[in-house]
Amino acid sequence: MVGDGADRPGAERAGRLVVRREGSTLRVLLHGAVDLLVREQDAPALWPHLDDPDVRDVAVDASDVTFLDSSGLSVVVRLVRDATERGLAMHLEALSRPVEELLDQTGVRAWMEDLAASAPRARGGQSRG
Repeated sequence: MVGDGADRPGAERAGRLVVRREGSTLRVLLHGAVDLLVREQDAPALWPHLDDPDVRDVAVDASDVTFLDSSGLSVVVRLVRDATERGLAMHLEALSRPVEELLDQTGVRAWMEDLAASAPRARGGQSRG
């Protein structure tokens, strides 16, 4: 779990996962409390986008996450795994401090780095970065 966020403004607002296309980039924005509700209600709309042949990379912005439990973390792990398996470059562009700490404490950040190092080249023949 990532912090209770009780001392942060807007900490009680519901979490959200928003998907946006910007050219060949699939942008995934995570907000608020990312938990089981977000996994069940928002994440299903994300997965089909990974199979779009025009998508070349995935950018994640989790700078606004106030709470992340194991269900929310599972969304991030699946996103990284599935995108990498499809040859998509993954970019964690912005992470809140609690998210960074959880990725480090659980070993997920190290796993992601190992996965990126051993991944095949990105779609379109460009190397992953």
